[in-house]
Amino acid sequence: MNNKLIKRISSGIIFIIILSYACISLYPLLWVVIQSFKTETEFLSSIWSLPKSLNFKNYLTAFTEGNILLYFKNTTVNTILTLCVYLIFITLASFAFSKLKMKYKKFFYYMILINMLIPTPIILLPMYLQVLNLQIQNTLPAIIFPYFQGMAPMGLILLTGYMNNIPDEILEAARIDGCGTIRLLIQMVVPLVKPMMVTLAILGGMSSWNEYLWAMVSISNKSKFTLSIGIAVLRDRTSSLGYTPIFAALTISAMVFVLLYLFAQKAFVRSITAGAVKG
Repeated sequence: MNNKLIKRISSGIIFIIILSYACISLYPLLWVVIQSFKTETEFLSSIWSLPKSLNFKNYLTAFTEGNILLYFKNTTVNTILTLCVYLIFITLASFAFSKLKMKYKKFFYYMILINMLIPTPIILLPMYLQVLNLQIQNTLPAIIFPYFQGMAPMGLILLTGYMNNIPDEILEAARIDGCGTIRLLIQMVVPLVKPMMVTLAILGGMSSWNEYLWAMVSISNKSKFTLSIGIAVLRDRTSSLGYTPIFAALTISAMVFVLLYLFAQKAFVRSITAGAVKG
């Protein structure tokens, strides 16, 4: 058999496997989007059929009857502030662990990583009691800092490993030229790790945007509900509103990060490929 023919057959098989995996992964999202454009009658008659026409009434119902716009605003504010706190703290911590000399560095590093081994339900009650004692229930700090605590270990691993690939000689040369630590971090290190920071922003943003368990526990004021809780509330009103507005709300929630990833996919891929090659 010709080597070129073998390569073409191998490439074809790999392409079919990747295409099949992509279809399996995208199908649930596409199914939700399709249901969001159906009338209630069409959905109840067949969940597998295509809509006869695009019905945008479900989206109008989700905004007017389900208060999705308010929940969307709350979730957007929570996510943006969480990401600001997350990226600032993780960048500072990663720089310290990767490039600064200090005692017990490895001890503190692994103490932070131990958080990954603790299941969320175990620390849910202590965190809630702490929120009550501090009297910050239904406030942004009660949401942001537990979100940050949950995302910090993985972000620390990824960004510290990425910074380890930056040659120390470059930073030492900058220090000899009179560059201080803060200036070194902002002007030299941060531009070099931007691809990984974009990746962390996408992953952390998705985690914060879709968070349900802690938001359900820490928020009791309906005006402060996030999108995940709002969709759950909308689900409980299927007897009066139907099922299709829920699919519209789910589509709105999902499309935010689908579009964000499409715009940031180059940086996402760069962070993965750069991390795979030392130096």
